[in-house]
Amino acid sequence: MRFDHVTPVNLHAHWPFIKTGLERLREVSPERWLPEDVFTHLRIGKAQVFLGYDDDHCRGFFITEAKNDSFTNEPFMNVWTLYATPQNGEHFADVARFVGETMDFVDSLAMKLGAKWIAMDGRRGWERYLKDYFQPVKVKFEREVNYGR
Repeated sequence: MRFDHVTPVNLHAHWPFIKTGLERLREVSPERWLPEDVFTHLRIGKAQVFLGYDDDHCRGFFITEAKNDSFTNEPFMNVWTLYATPQNGEHFADVARFVGETMDFVDSLAMKLGAKWIAMDGRRGWERYLKDYFQPVKVKFEREVNYGR
């Protein structure tokens, strides 16, 4: 698989595909960001998007951010989101294959950054895709504030 970095200058040409993937992700996962927020982060260079290709067919994308730990200031790479398009009618197998083929490239990006670790948030269902690449170290729980109590 080949990975192409979409530069901020070329974002418009690829945005319809990326936006469609982001909208599909929001359908299955409660995200706070809007596709427009993602566009802004990509356009100003705060985040980067990479498209994954088999020959000339785009299989999906992932978005990364270079960050520093709030306490230690150590650099790390955050994989903000990852999206794979269904290929063979078996969504789990398609996503699992895309994740597997993507992780070596993500590792190389993190090494270039000098990152100490790679982080990724996701919903519980992603554990099956990421089990060979990440180990869960904590689970984030959230709830809304109930002002009526």
